[in-house]
Amino acid sequence: MPTDLSTIDLATINAAQVVIVAAIRNQCCQWEQDSADAAAAGQLRSALSLKDWAFAADQLATLVSTEFSVLFGQALDAQMNWSSTRTVQDQLLDALAVEVASAQSDSVEVPSV
Repeated sequence: MPTDLSTIDLATINAAQVVIVAAIRNQCCQWEQDSADAAAAGQLRSALSLKDWAFAADQLATLVSTEFSVLFGQALDAQMNWSSTRTVQDQLLDALAVEVASAQSDSVEVPSV
């Protein structure tokens, strides 16, 4: 991990968080489905094991998301301290814009005429 957090791109942190947390949550859903399938097939031990894995994956997704949020905050703080030539309000507005942009979908639907 870089020692100078002011050089970390906030949009990259947000994008990594979205991709990694989604991958973990997708695996969680798969294990939940596999658990339900195993239970329906009468494989109760397997179903319980898969249910436990799904629960653990859900907890991991929450932990990873939290850690990315902490990293984002540290990088933002480092950038605010590093770029003291701009006002704090401008820097916060920039950070908010990055966060909003990363939360928006990449695809834009065009209404049919």
